[in-house]
Amino acid sequence: MEFMAHQAPMALQRLKDQGGFNGDRIESCAMPTVFASGSDWLKTVVEKSDLAEGNFASTRIRETTFAHTLLRKARLRAARMERVEIYFCDLNEIDAGQLSARRIKIHGCEAMNAVFSGAQIAVARFEDTKLYRARFDGALLVRVLFVDSRLGSASMEKADFSGARLVDVSLRGANLMGASFARATLVGVDLREAALESADFSGCSAIGCHFPAGFGA
Repeated sequence: MEFMAHQAPMALQRLKDQGGFNGDRIESCAMPTVFASGSDWLKTVVEKSDLAEGNFASTRIRETTFAHTLLRKARLRAARMERVEIYFCDLNEIDAGQLSARRIKIHGCEAMNAVFSGAQIAVARFEDTKLYRARFDGALLVRVLFVDSRLGSASMEKADFSGARLVDVSLRGANLMGASFARATLVGVDLREAALESADFSGCSAIGCHFPAGFGA
């Protein structure tokens, strides 16, 4: 089904009755603070909608696309995502702690102060996305790419990777000034050309990693 601007109440009713969405399209709908915890979203498209401060905790989201949508301060704790694409969305201050995500793409978004603490993210791309002060502490990241073609480097100042495990992750050229990798485990991580001024690597274990020329000299 398709839900347009004036049909937000119908979309909310479908969410309640069906326990989620399946093959639906939601466009220009205002549904801030929506309660969708524990729901199931499959092959759904959400575009130009307001889902700010919504509760998606423990929600299962598969083969779904979000575009130009407000998700500021949304709660995605312990949600499960697979083959999800997020384009040009406001993800500032989202709580995605304990998120389980695989094969996801986040492009052109703002995710400043976003929380991914304890998340498990595999085969993912963060493209042209601002991650200032984003938290990945205690997270497991496997085959994840951080890149920003607009700025020439991923914007990740003061990001927190403390206690995280990064395996086959590309942070090449990223702006990581003031970031923390304290007690983190890095395996095959590419940090070449990254800006690491004031970054904290205390207690960090690095195996097979590439650092900027002269780093630690």
